Amino acid sequence: MAPARGKSALLLHASIFAMMVTRLSAGAYFTRVNKLMKTAQNPRSPASRGPVTMHDVAARAGVSRATVSKYFNDREGLKADTRARIEQACRDLEYVPDPHAVSLVRGRSRMVGVILPVVNEPFFAEALRAIEAKAKALGMDVIIQCSYNDPAEEAAALMTMRSMKVAGVILTAVASTANLDLLLRLEQEMRIVYMDSYVHEDCNYVMNDNRLSMAMLTRYLLGRGHRPAYLGAPPVAHPSPEERLAGYQDAMTEAGMQPHLVPASTQPSWDFEAYAFRHVLDWLASGAWKRAGVTALACGTDRLAIGAMSACRRFGLEPGKDLAIVGHDDLPISAYLYPPLTTFRQDVAAIGVAAMECLQAQLDGAGTTPYRKRFTGGLVPRESA
Repeated sequence: MAPARGKSALLLHASIFAMMVTRLSAGAYFTRVNKLMKTAQNPRSPASRGPVTMHDVAARAGVSRATVSKYFNDREGLKADTRARIEQACRDLEYVPDPHAVSLVRGRSRMVGVILPVVNEPFFAEALRAIEAKAKALGMDVIIQCSYNDPAEEAAALMTMRSMKVAGVILTAVASTANLDLLLRLEQEMRIVYMDSYVHEDCNYVMNDNRLSMAMLTRYLLGRGHRPAYLGAPPVAHPSPEERLAGYQDAMTEAGMQPHLVPASTQPSWDFEAYAFRHVLDWLASGAWKRAGVTALACGTDRLAIGAMSACRRFGLEPGKDLAIVGHDDLPISAYLYPPLTTFRQDVAAIGVAAMECLQAQLDGAGTTPYRKRFTGGLVPRESA
């Protein structure tokens, strides 16, 4: 193959000859020369010849395909000038290797699967940001799939991850035992770490210390002279809703007070605001809160608290004055509600990082014992309580 500079000279001479023969105008001549020069400088056009391959990179860098393959699998074994030429060729051709193919050659995957029930929930968005940042620092890539809280979709996502031979899976499990047998089998083949929700206790997990955090919120209300009721989330995860309820009950028992629960359905739903609005409005209308002497409402999530505040206004009560309200999670919007919402801030970033550390421990051969971590956060007092 002739050097690019030699090709440029040949093309230039050819274009001069063409101008003489066809009597091109000066403007048309220079347009053609510029086009030919660009072609000579970048002879491989992905748009016109299909996807760029390792063969193209090798040709561009003036090395063999085997050398390019070695660069992607063990680049430290190559000379510095060879690495530099291959890197320049990759930039020129905008080439990115197939991570699955590289993993097969290495015998070790650099891909991590993440399966979430929803992606528009603030908790998962923040956790995913931390997971991706940690994965990048470890030289790994993240593949994301969504179960939409459907066991069948979750099973399909798990099998997809298995077929891609990922290094491990970070899973927020659907609150159902439908996939229990599948998960137990897959746990024998690859590392699975459950984030915020699991289906059996003998597993690797990372999550908030839900019992402690809700107990802290309840004690805060009790310390301000309130008699709080409690509204829990729909059963879309396990064990977070049960643990937060237990935290509320712990604090009420310590204070020698009878727990008071807002009656609610057990139908799974991610529409927390509508769920809370409907049930709190019915509860207020029943008069049960007045008969029990309730002066505050502790909600299992901030989204539940948003729906509860709306129900209070519909009923004619002013949140924060007629009925104190607290949430859990400290969503970005919580500080800008009216009134601003008292809540509990989870250390979501630490949870996401811990999930990646769990997978990395397995890859490094240090993951022989169950990896189980619970994180705490902090109370965020605002005007709603």
